[in-house]
Amino acid sequence: MCDTIYFKRNGKSYFGKNSDRSPNEAHLMIREPERNFKKGEMVKTTYIEIPQVEYTNACVLLKPHWIWGAEMGWNEFGLNIGNEAVFTNVKREKQNGLIGMDMLRLALERCKTSSEAVDCIISLLETYGQHGNCGFDKKFYYDNAFLIADNDEAYVLETAGRNYVVKKVMDIATISNCLSIGEDYDRKSSNFEGDFKKKFQNNLFTLVAGAEKRKKATFDALTQEGEPFDLMKKTLCCHSSNKVDVNKSSTDSVCMHAGNLFGDQTTGSYFGEINKMYFVTGSSFPCLSIYKPLTKDAEILPEDEEVALKYWLKHEKLNRHIMSGNIDVDEYLQAAEQLQEEFIRKASDAKNETELAKVSEYCFDKENAFVDSYLDRVKDKKIHIHGGLYFRNYWNKKTRILSKEYKGF
Repeated sequence: MCDTIYFKRNGKSYFGKNSDRSPNEAHLMIREPERNFKKGEMVKTTYIEIPQVEYTNACVLLKPHWIWGAEMGWNEFGLNIGNEAVFTNVKREKQNGLIGMDMLRLALERCKTSSEAVDCIISLLETYGQHGNCGFDKKFYYDNAFLIADNDEAYVLETAGRNYVVKKVMDIATISNCLSIGEDYDRKSSNFEGDFKKKFQNNLFTLVAGAEKRKKATFDALTQEGEPFDLMKKTLCCHSSNKVDVNKSSTDSVCMHAGNLFGDQTTGSYFGEINKMYFVTGSSFPCLSIYKPLTKDAEILPEDEEVALKYWLKHEKLNRHIMSGNIDVDEYLQAAEQLQEEFIRKASDAKNETELAKVSEYCFDKENAFVDSYLDRVKDKKIHIHGGLYFRNYWNKKTRILSKEYKGF
């Protein structure tokens, strides 16, 4: 489950996404530098090898730790892409192919513009198909939708097996875990006619995912007046109950909390002004997290996935102490919001890339000290999460598994 947003305002383009995955599925923020390859080299994606290109762009990838591809990210040219699981009635191919996250990363590495990325993903889809388990601790197969944007234009690309439709976006677009394009497409694959959504969508799975409700919530939120960064943060942190309750599942919320029979957890989030600056959590629970600013090149982020993993685990430990009642959630939220306001203000006031890089370093350092101060308070306390019977059993089991896998959690 996920939600991706895009809008234009006063000649500027904005993009953001929540990544909803299994609660124990670490969400990494890594910087992938530009690279050169020899002719004839292959690249190993999540399940298959395909021919590598001779040059790949520098990218920022926000990704599950075990997947080669990425849920979302941007590249040095300001191309931003987010993908969504969509549930269709197309019969699965038996042989593994690319998965949507692989196609997303390949497009970021190989393309400069959104129109190039559309062509790239379609070519990959037609050549290799899309198939492979995308579940971390369960079997989870799905097709994909993509929101693809640069500073000039944006597109929605939706797929069902090797079928696809493309629609150019004007001012606002949001996608969720549902097909949204009917007959109003600008481009389609040659092997179908008619209404794409009616023909291919699995309505039962889409209903259970709460996708239509979340898509409407994000679209309606972006039509409101307000400062763009504040607007995006509020959109990606919103709950169906209009209240932060970390001890209750909310699978129909944009800021998704796991703990029900269905649904996932928002494990990472980002938003930004395309090709200028971005804000990232690097942690789950956007409603608890502090978004830190990054330059478009994000040189402060690690290339090493182990370093990125430690960052996510540290923040996840804090979140689960909050869920256990070891940290007062209201007091924490008040302190976190003060930092958030400071970070957005300082980043917005930066006059150039050099100043923004210094602000970014300051914010990451200050947030790290902030997290350390809370973890120090609870160093002698155990994580035991509260809530309803199913909810607490679900989360305490997840925490036991995480503690066994990563010593010191």
